[in-house]
Amino acid sequence: MSDDALTPLETLALTLYDIGAVQFGKYKLSTGKKTSVMLDLRLLVSYPGALHQVAMTYSDCLERLDLKFDLLTAPPMAGLPIGTALCLQTGRPLIYPRKTAKSYGSGKGIEGTWSIGQKVLVIDDVITSGNSIIQTIAVLKASGLRIKHAVVLIDREQGGAKMLDAEGYQLHSVMSLNYLLSTLRDQGRISQKQYKRATRR
Repeated sequence: MSDDALTPLETLALTLYDIGAVQFGKYKLSTGKKTSVMLDLRLLVSYPGALHQVAMTYSDCLERLDLKFDLLTAPPMAGLPIGTALCLQTGRPLIYPRKTAKSYGSGKGIEGTWSIGQKVLVIDDVITSGNSIIQTIAVLKASGLRIKHAVVLIDREQGGAKMLDAEGYQLHSVMSLNYLLSTLRDQGRISQKQYKRATRR
């Protein structure tokens, strides 16, 4: 398949690999589990073109989902560049929770402008167990904001969606890890052996 025939999502998968955001080796996830594929989307801040691709893909995804929300939010730090890019792409306001509330000035725990009762959509880069998204939601709900949905760029399909569902939230993903890896395999970026190793459960 020529590059001209690729879908925007396939093109993005290849871009993520080409900038080094998809790496193969021996790694440990935040859950403690071992994996042969690491997703380092923090690199996007050094590649404006790739970050713009991500924002456009997210925007297309949100248009298809037709979710109703007032504000975007993103957990610091990995999700924040994506949230900022999507804020610029869609014109939707962004807020974000601080990891720790300020001990000076206003002492607030959420940056940005918001009002109690507003609906917030959580944006993040990758979901594994779902813990970071649940923690973000907890901070927002404690401040009187309403959350029903979260959208991530890549779902590692390792229990995150089930965890959010159990807590009453719905996860949407731009792509799954398997989609990413199968695209890389089909386009000759990785071998079948790498694909099998990376998708082994």
